[in-house]
Formats: sequence, structure tokens, C-alpha cells
Amino acid sequence: MSAQLPATNDWQDSWLQSKGTDLFNPQSLALESAQEFMRSYTQVFRDQLQSQTIPLEEAIGRVLSYPIIANMNVPVANNSAMDGYAFHSEALQQGSRVRLSVIAKQFAGQSLKVNPVSHFEKNRDAIRIMTGALMPPDCDTVIPQEWVTTLNDQIEFDTDKISAGDNQRLKGEDLRFGDTVLAQGRILRASDLGLIASMGFANVQVFQKMTIAYFSTGDEVTAVGEPLPEGSLYDSNRFTILGMLSRMGFDLIDLGIVRDQPEALKQVFLQAASQADVIITSGGVSVGEADFTKKIMRELGDVAFWTLAIKPGRPMAFGKINSPSREAVLFGLPGNPVAVMVTFYQLVRDVLCYMSGANDYSPPVMRAKFEGNLKKRPGRTEFLRGTLFRDVHQELWVKPHGHQGSGILRSMSDADCLIVLPASMSQINHGNNVDISVLKGLI
Repeated sequence: MSAQLPATNDWQDSWLQSKGTDLFNPQSLALESAQEFMRSYTQVFRDQLQSQTIPLEEAIGRVLSYPIIANMNVPVANNSAMDGYAFHSEALQQGSRVRLSVIAKQFAGQSLKVNPVSHFEKNRDAIRIMTGALMPPDCDTVIPQEWVTTLNDQIEFDTDKISAGDNQRLKGEDLRFGDTVLAQGRILRASDLGLIASMGFANVQVFQKMTIAYFSTGDEVTAVGEPLPEGSLYDSNRFTILGMLSRMGFDLIDLGIVRDQPEALKQVFLQAASQADVIITSGGVSVGEADFTKKIMRELGDVAFWTLAIKPGRPMAFGKINSPSREAVLFGLPGNPVAVMVTFYQLVRDVLCYMSGANDYSPPVMRAKFEGNLKKRPGRTEFLRGTLFRDVHQELWVKPHGHQGSGILRSMSDADCLIVLPASMSQINHGNNVDISVLKGLI
């Protein structure tokens, strides 16, 4: 798919004018402003998404392009929630212990016509029933088989273990005909696939899957499996980006490592823009790095370079790259490994979901008590890697990792979460409540 994206600077000016405020400060762009700007800029891409019909078994992680409307009641009829004995609740009025005669059986998958019960007496009779079996019309309660004593064709049980209406699933209690079951923009989860299948749908309508091209830049970066020259480092960022993107289900194009050579960079950017909807790079956007990288980005498209008011992850590029046939959205991430992950999870991931048509995409934020004391510089949002634990009172605490350098990738593997310290905060004391963004399930 392809969309005609606006010029970044023109869009920036009109967006700021609509806000009536000076939010966009390239010297120190707030996280929230960057998030909102990216969503606004990519709205044109989202609006042009195409829909396609796919088999249900391929739908995990895809985004619904049309709502799922219940075409039936689920359950379609009252049925038993467990193996046991169905009876009418009037029998509970006999006293503390009830004895009933078992006059028929009802199995799952059987029509009620299989075992007609024309002589059922509410105060005297019961029917052996299995999980999922239709409830006989004169029964409204099921007692589990473990709670009864059987005597030939009779059962006995204590009434204090059961109440009227227990252990039956009512018609339509899960879904009712005509209900909106799943809204447009839903990212489909495993439970959603089961819910859709329970109504008999074999196919679903989803937005087309985006294609993302990614690569690393730099003369100092060496491919894994090759000898490591002095002064070089292995390309970890590309594999980190691969892992983060793979969890999101996009079509991916790995363009490898691109050296700090103008013509090589130019050709790879053109190739990426001609094949993909989004380009993600790491490195080449920091102050002091090769100026021609930024020059080529701007030559081939319209790219803004920001100094974000966050730590780690200050430098970032955002905009578009043009090829002769199409345009692609560009995210130029920092080179430090931790900064790559922080900027991806705090900025890029949500925008990619938004571009895909999703409506509910931000990971949940939780609260935990902070272990230790910390001072931070106000005016920027900081993200600390942290480990979660519970105290003797089962209260949730978070402990900062001992190594917070932006180049220490192991700290991300050790961490359970990111501790989010807002720009307004300058002092965190032991026991203060802080926001945490859980990493497990994302990484």
C-alpha cells in the first residue's frame, strides 16, 4: 500500500497552528508532543488502508477493518456448565437433604428429542446431564456429580451446597444476536479468534498488513559470524529491531548493514522506499555522526531531526523517504542499543499500530513502589530499567537495575519493566509510587 504523505515541515507548521501552542521545540521535544505529532502526520496513511478477507486461522495479531456482529446467540440455548444432575429448583424446598429419582440422560450434542421426558415431576425427578448438554425444559439447576450420593436410580444431596439456577449457561449470556462483539480497529488476540469461531465465522476482514524495511548504519558495525575488527562492534540493533517487529506481525525486509558511504546509503533508502511502507534505521542521527546521512535522508524525502526530552533516546529522525514509485514513513532511531528499544516502545510501536488501523494499542501502565532514592533532572521524561518484586504484604515494588547506561543491552534482558519518571519529577523517595511499563509480553 502507499499513501501521499505531507511535507513534514509544512505539516508541522499547520499542526502547531491548530494546537495554538508552541509544542514543537526541536531543541527539546517532549515525549507526548512527539507521540501526538507522529499520529497526526501518519493519519493520511491510516485513512487509506485497504481491507482484505483472510482465513480465521491466519488472523492472530491482525487488525479488524470491520466490526464483528453476533449472527447468533451464544450459547444458542440453555445448557449445563458441568457433569452432574439437572433438576428444578422447587426440589430445594423439601428440606436440608433432597432425594430425587434419575429418570433420563442428556448428553452434549443431543437434541432434547433424544430423551423425551413427558412425565417429569419437579419435586421428585432429576436427569443425568453432561457438560454442554441442552437443559431439559423443566430443569433450571445442575448439581455437580461430586456432590451427590447415588442409590440405584436415585441421588441424594445437601441443599446448602446448591442454589436455584446454579451451573447452567443461559442462552445468549456470552453473546446476543446483533451485538457488536469486536469493534473495528481491534488487534485480534487468541481469545478473539475463539470468540469469532464460536459464531461459525471462517473468515474475517482485516486491514492489509504493512511492510517494514529496516537496516543498521555505520562503518563500525560488523555482521554476526564475522571476525570482529579492532574498534568495531557486532550489529545487535538489527536483531533487536527484528525481534520487536516480529512480535507485531508485519511483513519484514532486512536490508542488513549499510556503510557510511553516501551512494550506498542513497541506494538502500531508495530500495527500501520502493518496497516498504515504513523504514526503520538505527544510528546516524546523533550530533557528531556522519553529516551526509542526514543530508541524504533530507535529499530523498522530508525529514525532521529531533532532540527528544527523554533519557535514554534523545536523538531521532522522523518523516518520509521518496522513491520514484512511492513514499515510506521513516523512523531514524539512535545507535545506542537501549535507546533503540526505549524509543521503539515509547514512540515507534504505538505509531505503527496506529498506522495499521488499531484503536487500542498502548501497553498498560501499572503502579509500583520505588525502592531507593533518586534525583533526576526536571524537564525530561526518563526511563529506568527495573525489576519487579512483592514484599511480605504482597505490595508490588520496583527496583532500578544497577546499570542504566544506554549501551548496556543486558540490562534490558534483566529488566521486567521500564520505570517511567515524568518530566515534572525531580526527586523520587523510597516508597513513592511510580508508573511502570511492563516489558514481558513485549520483548
